[in-house]
Amino acid sequence: MQAESKLCSWHELPRRLKRLPRPLVMTNGVFDLIHRGHATYLQQASSLGATLVVAINSDTSVRLLGKGLDRPFISGDDRAYMLACLSFVDLVVLFDELTPITLIKLIRPDIYTKGGDYKPDMSEESRVVAENGGKSYFMPFLSGFSTTSLVEKIRHPRPLFRKAALLDRDGVINIDKGYVHHWSDFTFLPGAIEGLRLLQGSGYALVIITNQSGLARGYYTSDEYESLNNSLRLHLADNGIELAGIFHCPHHPNGVIEALAVECDCRKPNPGLINQAVEALWLDRDRSILIGDKISDIEAARAAGINRAYLVGAVNDQDSMASFKANAFFESLLDCAREITR
Repeated sequence: MQAESKLCSWHELPRRLKRLPRPLVMTNGVFDLIHRGHATYLQQASSLGATLVVAINSDTSVRLLGKGLDRPFISGDDRAYMLACLSFVDLVVLFDELTPITLIKLIRPDIYTKGGDYKPDMSEESRVVAENGGKSYFMPFLSGFSTTSLVEKIRHPRPLFRKAALLDRDGVINIDKGYVHHWSDFTFLPGAIEGLRLLQGSGYALVIITNQSGLARGYYTSDEYESLNNSLRLHLADNGIELAGIFHCPHHPNGVIEALAVECDCRKPNPGLINQAVEALWLDRDRSILIGDKISDIEAARAAGINRAYLVGAVNDQDSMASFKANAFFESLLDCAREITR
């Protein structure tokens, strides 16, 4: 379909809706300065049904949200056209109100989706959807991408790119007990904190890159995961260590949480998480390193253009090192950090 044919007025909406296959998925948002996070979210939303309808806050609606006198940056008509260019978007409609409640009542979606910063029990939209027999899904955002961060980069460009130590978490920093998600179960590996301190002291930004398929498998919630992250940051801060970022992949194709049971480009060995960190934190690929404990970590580093990648843990023979294409093996993060920083 041509992009223009996907744009719909309220007057046309009842007639157009009759032609769309069900189940019908609806989402809404400002979508100002459209970026990869938006595209990923919309693609995941479209996979929940046969049709995806996107409702966009008009310029008037954005001003009601109080995002700032200079918002939106892109006019509603232009934002609508750009979303209509996406193959997995079937219909785009603008709304002037503060919320899309009236539009939800008109569209009566089978499935309504919003980003992970919204909570079902706090959403009037989800209540209206349920009253009309629909279901609501609240999917986590792709970390590292936001309009706010884009604006920050434009307004305050950083002239220098940082070098970083990209670190797998379980098996590198803490004992891998299998789907660790409570702080009480988080046990640092011997020397891990000292290793982090050495890397930081040598000018490396510390960035955790971790697969968290337990979210897709339903073993723990995003709130539990973020609670552990907060505890980890606070504990490291007490030891003089600052994490520049934590990037995680919540997906797994065999997951039980439908919105997360997808193929993605961020689950290692794919390079998506590293690319997100490079983009969000202004990292220098040539000067950065990766430290992991599995072949998937090394493969992700290579795919993302990180030339120095190290394995830590039990595997330490040269034949395995050649097959895994790691630069070197070390018994622990501390041993690796000592060699890198000496």
